[in-house]
Amino acid sequence: MSTIATENVPILVVDDEESLRHTFKIFLKREGYGPIVLASSFDEAVLELSNCDFDLIISDIVLGGNTGIDLLKRIRELKMDCPVIMVTGYPNVETVSDALRLGAFDYIQKPVEKDQLLRTSRLALQQYRLQKEKEKAEEEKEKYRSYLDTIFRSVSDAILTTDDDMNIIKMNQSARSLFATINPAIEEGANLAAVCDDDKACFFKEDIEKVLRSGIEITEHRIEFITHSDKQKIVSLCVSPLEDGRGGTRGVAIVIRDMTAIAPEQSKQRATFHRMIGSSPVMQTVYTMIENVGKVDSAVLITGESGTGKELATEALHLESHRKNRPLVKVDCTAIPENLLESELFGHKKGSFTGADEDRMGRILQADGGTLFLDEIGDVSSMMQLRLLRFLQEKTFYPVGRDTPIQVDLRVIAATNVNLKEKVQQGKFREDLYFRLRVIDIILPPLRERVGDISLLANHFLEHYTAQMGKPITGISDQAMELLTRYSWPGNIRELEHVIERSAVLCTDATISKEQLPQEILYPTEIVNSSVSVQDTVLPGAEYYDLSSQSFQGNSPEDRIIAALKKSGGNKAKAARLLSIDRSTLYRKIKELHIDLTSLDI
Repeated sequence: MSTIATENVPILVVDDEESLRHTFKIFLKREGYGPIVLASSFDEAVLELSNCDFDLIISDIVLGGNTGIDLLKRIRELKMDCPVIMVTGYPNVETVSDALRLGAFDYIQKPVEKDQLLRTSRLALQQYRLQKEKEKAEEEKEKYRSYLDTIFRSVSDAILTTDDDMNIIKMNQSARSLFATINPAIEEGANLAAVCDDDKACFFKEDIEKVLRSGIEITEHRIEFITHSDKQKIVSLCVSPLEDGRGGTRGVAIVIRDMTAIAPEQSKQRATFHRMIGSSPVMQTVYTMIENVGKVDSAVLITGESGTGKELATEALHLESHRKNRPLVKVDCTAIPENLLESELFGHKKGSFTGADEDRMGRILQADGGTLFLDEIGDVSSMMQLRLLRFLQEKTFYPVGRDTPIQVDLRVIAATNVNLKEKVQQGKFREDLYFRLRVIDIILPPLRERVGDISLLANHFLEHYTAQMGKPITGISDQAMELLTRYSWPGNIRELEHVIERSAVLCTDATISKEQLPQEILYPTEIVNSSVSVQDTVLPGAEYYDLSSQSFQGNSPEDRIIAALKKSGGNKAKAARLLSIDRSTLYRKIKELHIDLTSLDI
C-alpha cells in the first residue's frame, strides 16, 4: 500500500523495448501514479525532459547508441533533482558505481518483478517528497528570517535581545544609535551585567533581571535620565521574555522608544473632534474612522454601550460629509410608540387613519438631501424592519395612505447599544437589514477602556456646569480624580456627566472633593484600573493570590482565577485586570491549570 499521495505524480519511463515500457506503465497506472510518459530513446527522453518536470524517472541502462548513464548525466546537467531508477539486464560493478556516483536512487535487475518496481518507486518518491518538503521548510524559514531581519533593521524603536545571562545577542541600528549617545559599551556581544554595574544610563538592567526571574512581561513605562553629554532623555521601555518552548525563558527582548524625539508628534493628537472629547489612542482611531467614512454615503452602524456618545459620533459623521449643510434628522426609535413610528418616519396622507387631520411630512422626507439618524434601531418591530429594508434598498417609500412612491436622496446612520448580530442569530432581527445597515461599522469604546480620558471629560463637564450655575469652582482634587478614574462607569460618559453635575451642585468650595462624590464611586464594588493593586479587590470565594510571584495566601491559583472569571462574568480582559496581570498571562495560566471554562457557572 502506497504511503504517499499518488495523484498527479508524473513519471518518465525510458526503454527501447516497447513491451517493457507499456508493462511498466500498466503497473504504475494501476497503483494510481500518473501521468506516465514513455520514451523509446535517449533523444526522446531529452525532449520530454524539456517539456515536463518529472517526480521520478525510470530508465534502461541500454538505449541504442546511448546509455542510461548518458541520460543520467544529462539530467544532472539540467539541474533536475528528481530520483532516477536504472534498469539493467547486465549488472556490473563499474556500471552500478557510475550510476550511483551520478546520483541514481537505485537500480533494478531484469527481469523486473511488479512488486520490486512498485516498492522501489514508492521509496524513491517518498525520499523525493521528504527532500522537497525539507527544502520548502528551509526556504520558508529563510524567508521568515529575512522578513524579521528587515523589520528588525527598519523600525525606528531601539530593539535588542539578550540571553538568560544578559549577554546581548542582537541590536538593530536604532539601538546602536541610541546607545552611542548613552553608553557606547552596550553593544552586541557585551554582557549587560558587566557594563551596567556603575552606569546610571543603564536604566533597564533592573527590569531585565525582574523579567528573567519571573518570566512576566513588563509593559510600557517611561523613564527620565541624563546622558553622558548632560542631555535629558525620556524613553518608553518594554521588556518581554523570550520563551524557550518548555515554559521557561531563554532571554529577553527590550524595546526602547525615545519619547524625547517624538514628543512634538504626540502633541498633534486631538483632544477634541467636533463635540467628541478624548485623547486616548482608541479615540484617535475613532476620529480617523469618522473622517474617512464621513466622505462617502455608505450606511453606517454605530455600536456601543449606552452613554458612549453615539449621537455625537453621528453629528461628527454628518459634519464630515458633503451633506453638512443639509439637515440632520434624528429619530429615537424607542421614544416613539410602535403604532406611531411608521407615520413618524414615512409620513401620512390626510384621512388615512383616525386622527390624521392633515398631511404629515415624515422624518425621512425631512432628511432629504441630508442625513437620517435612527437611534436604538435594534428595538424596532419586525414589520418596521421590513419597511426600513425596502426603503434602504430602493431609496423610495410610501407615506401611510398614499399609493405613489416618493424618492429621496439621503444618508442613513443607525445606532444601537444591543448586540445586533446576536439578535440576528436569535431570529429577533432581520439578517438582510443588519447587513444593509452595517455597510461600515463604528464601535465606540466604553469609558472603562479609555481611562486616560476621564480627567479630560470631567474637567470639560465641570467647566460647563460651573458656568451654567455661576459657581466659582476651579477644579477637582487629586483624591477625587483618582476615585473617578478607578470607577468602572457602567453608565459611561453620560454617568460621568451626571456625577460632575451633582458634585458641582453640592460643592460649596472652589474645589470638588471626595465628599461631593456619590457612594458608588467612594465605595466601588469593582475596580477596573489596572494600576490598582489586586489586594484592594475583594473577590468572592478566593483570597489574594499574586500570580506574578507565584505566592499563595489562602486558596489555590485555580480558585483565584475562577473567582476572577466569575466576578467579571467570564470577561477575560476584565478578569486579568482584577488579578493585575496581563491578559496573555491569564490565558496561559488557564491552559496550564486545565481550567474548563465551559463548566463554570458564568
